[in-house]
Amino acid sequence: MSDATPSRIDDYLDVFVSPSKLFERRSDGKFGQALVVLVVLVAILFFATKSAMAPIMDAEMAKGMAANPNLTPEQIEGMKKFGGIAFGASLIVGTPIAVLLLGLVIFLVAKLVGQGISYAQGATIATFSMFPRVVDSIVSAVQALLMDESQLTSRYSVSLGLGRLMESPPANSVLLALVGRLDVFTIWVTILIAIGLKVMARATAAQAAIGAVIVWFVGALPTVLGALRQ
Repeated sequence: MSDATPSRIDDYLDVFVSPSKLFERRSDGKFGQALVVLVVLVAILFFATKSAMAPIMDAEMAKGMAANPNLTPEQIEGMKKFGGIAFGASLIVGTPIAVLLLGLVIFLVAKLVGQGISYAQGATIATFSMFPRVVDSIVSAVQALLMDESQLTSRYSVSLGLGRLMESPPANSVLLALVGRLDVFTIWVTILIAIGLKVMARATAAQAAIGAVIVWFVGALPTVLGALRQ
């Protein structure tokens, strides 16, 4: 099949095996179908792995509730139930919002490091670069199933990165939020963004790498700011 009439299935394969060809082919900026597929996969995996990941979600919520020692056991249980529903809803609704915002960041960064791209192209890079997160969800759930529940103390417990090493004993929360992004899947996403910038923005390899690192730091801001508030 020629690149002039690419199969959409090829897109989802090439994001893992030949991202340069993918971004060259999708320089038309058509990302809508891919974004829908991503959101559907995220929703399916959330419900499929919900029971396996429940101890981690409970542990994260417990940390948040620890700031209010006046909560009764009934209130805590109610908040846990509501928190699970809210997390699922925020994940499904928040995924497309996060991708579109990431596309905006990539669009702006491309102007700094390359010849510039359209917002649609930035959103295309963002959408396809997030597909490794699907694999991340599967790997995390498998680990959660195999590990003892007492070891599942935070999302970093199943991370394939430095955050897992720094979690115990507990590290500074801001440092952990930053270093925790040095994991296999976040780096994978960052590499895909660099490839997208190189192909679509016609940036050099060095410029694309710098741009991707800038995007990585911008992506760390919400987590770091959340840690600062705590």
